[in-house]
Amino acid sequence: MSLLDECIEALGENVHILSDSKKEQVLSNFESSYPFTEWGRIEWENVVFYAEVNTVDEIVSFLNKNIDDYNNAIYVIWDEGTLPIIQSDLDKVFEVIDDVTAVSFDTWIFSPSSGYVIEIFHDGKVRIGLK
Repeated sequence: MSLLDECIEALGENVHILSDSKKEQVLSNFESSYPFTEWGRIEWENVVFYAEVNTVDEIVSFLNKNIDDYNNAIYVIWDEGTLPIIQSDLDKVFEVIDDVTAVSFDTWIFSPSSGYVIEIFHDGKVRIGLK
């Protein structure tokens, strides 16, 4: 079983693997919502409002202070282009975050409807920002 398979199994029933066309649509939206460096990290100094966080509680606190309804469906995007994009619930992703981040080096949790992104980068830094 691959790490992706383990992640999908851990997320359970409320996970959807996007079709290629939907994946391209989400990626396009994601890339137009946030500036990126040449090496694939969000260019945080060009994001108006963001914070570096260390725990899920800090992420939830940031969201509670800045967004009315943040627990909409989110997309999980990995840096490996051959991997699919999955849609799930933020709470469920947090429950199995180790399975989610084990799939690839860098992981983004993107909510286009609420306007936030969480970047979990391979150097250990976790940042959350609003577009």
